[in-house]
Amino acid sequence: MLIASSILNEYCPAMKKIAILLRQSPFTGNQLQETIDIGLAYAAFDQSVSLIFTEQAVLACCESTEPVRAGFTDFLKQFGAFELYEIAETVVCADALALQGLAEHQLRTGVESRSAAEIAALLPTFDIVISI
Repeated sequence: MLIASSILNEYCPAMKKIAILLRQSPFTGNQLQETIDIGLAYAAFDQSVSLIFTEQAVLACCESTEPVRAGFTDFLKQFGAFELYEIAETVVCADALALQGLAEHQLRTGVESRSAAEIAALLPTFDIVISI
């Protein structure tokens, strides 16, 4: 068991805090879904991943969003995997939410709302920030 542990330590990097900023609308192709997949892949390798939805990506975090009905792939299934993959947090920008004419009470369960200023203050606490 000690050998397996030393091999893992040699080939697997130490846990990093990773923030993934999602900006694209869920209705402009598969980019949002692919970006979420990146986050799930990092989380599968024991990295601490936070998904931060900004700009038009906030639409994906609302209960009323129905991608299949709009003719898109059901990316909402990925939201169900966040707990399984131990996604550290799912955050939506409250300012972007307001610009889309949406309110916090419309968010999916488990999604936190923070102001743009709070998100900006949070970003320096991450080891890696990926903005797509």
